[in-house]
Amino acid sequence: MKRTRALLVLLTISFLLAACGNNSVETSPLPTQETVIQTATLAPTPAATEALPKVLNVCMAQEPAGLYRYDGNTSRAKQSVFAAIYVDLLETENGSDQSLFFEGIPSEANGGIMLEPVPVRVGQPVVNAAGNVVYLAEGTQIEHAINYSIENPVVWNYEQEYQMNQFTVTFRLKPDLKWSDGEALVAEDFVFSYHVAERSGLGHFQWALDRTGSFVAVDEQTLVWTGIPGFVPRELEDLLWQPLPVHQLGEMASTELLSNDLTVRNPLGWGAYRLVSWAPESQIILERNPNFILAGQNYPAYDQLIFRIEPELDAALQKLESGQCDLLDMTYQLENLDKSQLEELLDKYALVAENWESVQQLVFGIKPAQFDDGSYSPWTSQRQDIFGNVETRKAIAACIDADGLVREYLAEHLPEDLIPTSENMSSNNPDANNAYLEEIGWVFTNDEAGAGRFAQGVPNVLDGTPLAFGLWLGQSQVDLDIAEEITNRLSRCYISLSRQSAPLPELYRPGPEGPLFGRNFNLALVSWKQEHTNTCQLYTSDQIPSSINSWVGTNIAGMEDASFDEACWRISNRLPDGEALDEAALMAEYLPAIPLMPQYRLWAASKRVNLPGEATFEVLWKFSPTD
Repeated sequence: MKRTRALLVLLTISFLLAACGNNSVETSPLPTQETVIQTATLAPTPAATEALPKVLNVCMAQEPAGLYRYDGNTSRAKQSVFAAIYVDLLETENGSDQSLFFEGIPSEANGGIMLEPVPVRVGQPVVNAAGNVVYLAEGTQIEHAINYSIENPVVWNYEQEYQMNQFTVTFRLKPDLKWSDGEALVAEDFVFSYHVAERSGLGHFQWALDRTGSFVAVDEQTLVWTGIPGFVPRELEDLLWQPLPVHQLGEMASTELLSNDLTVRNPLGWGAYRLVSWAPESQIILERNPNFILAGQNYPAYDQLIFRIEPELDAALQKLESGQCDLLDMTYQLENLDKSQLEELLDKYALVAENWESVQQLVFGIKPAQFDDGSYSPWTSQRQDIFGNVETRKAIAACIDADGLVREYLAEHLPEDLIPTSENMSSNNPDANNAYLEEIGWVFTNDEAGAGRFAQGVPNVLDGTPLAFGLWLGQSQVDLDIAEEITNRLSRCYISLSRQSAPLPELYRPGPEGPLFGRNFNLALVSWKQEHTNTCQLYTSDQIPSSINSWVGTNIAGMEDASFDEACWRISNRLPDGEALDEAALMAEYLPAIPLMPQYRLWAASKRVNLPGEATFEVLWKFSPTD
């Protein structure tokens, strides 16, 4: 029995060894018990392992409600994910004029932008001489194509045939563009998106829709946008509808597009990454898009991009430190932290500031509504024409020194490394400012009544009028801080300023009751959400809110100057001589308003991430590891 059991044990071990790859059992001597024990404890030979994927982890404070382009939501979280799955279609390669997606950026020089006169008919949408979209009717003032000048609009009537100028823009896609699923990205995708925008009813897109005559695909690579007569495009981004994949969504109804996972949770893209999975309230995982146009140039450097939802800033910073996060996106609103906190962050991480365009302006009440009837007299009017003289406005602007004010404000709130270098580094000279005021007739008096400046020979102002006025502003901390600094700076020029802060509904109340749009103020701090127009277009004569146009218009300053209108018109209408004009210089010459604070945004990056020289969150595809 004992011999039989021993033999069975040996046979069993032999079969096990054969099953593990020993193919020579018949010729091998039977192992002893000692040999069996040693063999059983040997470690397996390690197999070759693949390199771990490179992962870029982005923490975000909020989860996107959805990723459908036409759901009416434009949250920062949504824009962050868009930066990964989409790329600016007009992005150029390495600072050149070569587009990533198009065969050249359309321009007048290469024939991509064309201007031609076209006949117009009653009932047709056009842009009238005032720059507004109207339906052509008897009495409409239009710019005639033959006599194209701001000074000579004509009144349309039925008896004569008129022509107006019409712009067309041709976009030619590069061949072999693909969606992230590998299907061809073609011109029809852009046209499909345009029609979806039409059906969406969203006000955000109405401006562009109203000014588009047609948007068609000539062939798979060619798109032609045609504007309505009289409209002059300013930016190509205003005309180019972001494509939607017609091969995937073309048969869906508008209501289905709003709720389908293919649009809300897993949209196709054309950017560096494509969405793989979405765990609600946890993370969104993306991977390298193999169909990205620049994949052959090793973009992007990361194999995966993971958006991690972390609502608490302190927890997100801990994850940035530990490596669980490489970036903190703009949903954390780091710009609201104080300077000392930002300096602590800057010691450890890279902070990036974006969106430096000025949105806040100090507007002069040049012509109040009470002057509209032409009855102004310095001897009888309750309000003097203090700001009608541009020299007075320039003297006040010199005392305020907007560039210096903004630099000082930013220096109090941001680390020095984040403050951009100003192009206008003029030094403020209080002595020169006070001398300038004296020269133009605002003399300084210091007597028993007090110290201050009073008019003496100022055009259209009664002698003895004090240089003292009020400032309307909102209730945000930025407005309050800037208003206090303006007050301090004007006091150095012996100018007295009173401040009146009001809730935004009251401040921006329609005219005639509202102080701004009713044009019943001296100075006002406003923030314009400027889109589609040049800054000077805010202050042309046709934009003055008044009883004639139901108090609708952006020129709350009330400035009315034909020379300013003409120069701004040439800048804004793509005329050759207009391109040579400097809009900033034009605004400084006539000075209806003073540009002040930008509305900047901040985000943070670990030093494990190598950022390009001009890093913006929209170029996530250019980020790479530092090692």
